[in-house]
Amino acid sequence: MTPRIRAHLANLAPVIHGSIGDAELNGLGLGRDQVIDFSVNSNPFGPSPSAVKAAREAAWSHYPDDHATLLRRALAARNDVDERAVVVGNGSSELIWLIALAFLDPGDAVVTVGPTFGEYARATRIADGIVHEYRANATAGFAVDLTTVIERVEAVDARLVFLCNPNNPTGTLLPADDIRTLAQAVPRATVVVDEAYCPFVDDPPPTTPLLDRGNVVLLRSLTKDCALAGLRLGYALAPGDVCSALDRVRPPWSVNAVAQAAGLAAIRDEAHLERARAEVRQARVYLTAALGELGLRVLPSSANYLLVDVGNAAGVRARLLKHGVCVRDCTSFGLPEYVRIGMRPVTDCQRLVAAFAEIDNEIGGG
Repeated sequence: MTPRIRAHLANLAPVIHGSIGDAELNGLGLGRDQVIDFSVNSNPFGPSPSAVKAAREAAWSHYPDDHATLLRRALAARNDVDERAVVVGNGSSELIWLIALAFLDPGDAVVTVGPTFGEYARATRIADGIVHEYRANATAGFAVDLTTVIERVEAVDARLVFLCNPNNPTGTLLPADDIRTLAQAVPRATVVVDEAYCPFVDDPPPTTPLLDRGNVVLLRSLTKDCALAGLRLGYALAPGDVCSALDRVRPPWSVNAVAQAAGLAAIRDEAHLERARAEVRQARVYLTAALGELGLRVLPSSANYLLVDVGNAAGVRARLLKHGVCVRDCTSFGLPEYVRIGMRPVTDCQRLVAAFAEIDNEIGGG
């Protein structure tokens, strides 16, 4: 007899993510080295050479440390928190799933602050929770109306609130005081703040003190600032009882030995990270001005990516790809008029601007 999938998962839709797959490249007759990929939001210089060296020297023949002890201690020291307030995961995406698995009962309500990363909703649905989305308004530049978010959380008695800060894909940033206000206003809910892109914020909000509230979890990703996406590495900062719960449902050895070694080396190479931050700032200023001169509406962003109104995201992405550049079609975020552009070295950004200039006037906003 064929196994039957659980009823609430029968129509679960996949989440579309950035980057470009080999199948699409092969269909276009392109090699990966022939396309500049702006669809991902990562360190424009790739991983630190010391991280690459550590990965090559890591012991592959032994089981990894299940609790990533050395890396966890380093992350605790880096964030000035107790070691018991840190959980390391196989990317922050795993931690999102673990939070849903550990804290949601069937039918529990979850509020997501959108448009945003789709894994919050998918993890909720897998845990048989119910997603309630607050959606920021495009006409207001996707600014978050905190009062409305609080009202939504209270109205549905949400167990979890997922807030990406700065938000993906809009680049909007809430100050730490607003997050504190939210956490204080909804004490029955746990506020999960995904800070994957905070390392690229010029003046990041000081959120670690929010952990004292008891109902705040901070998610950090080393796949972005440290460019370790292929290894998968992230961590959570949370009260000790929350970390203990996440560890109880975490699969054994979920963070491999190569990722642990590379991550430890990467966070020690602060010079590499600072060089990347400087390049992101320069690229963001350049692209905002250059694309604006082409008649495109570029939304202000606090992150290492820009949301751009192009009228027809799928069409523009396809045409840019023929010119050897790939951007993120934001249709999967419910934004079919927008593309998201990750910051790369300025020389790559100049090629992107040239490609935009070459495609015809079907681009919206021009």
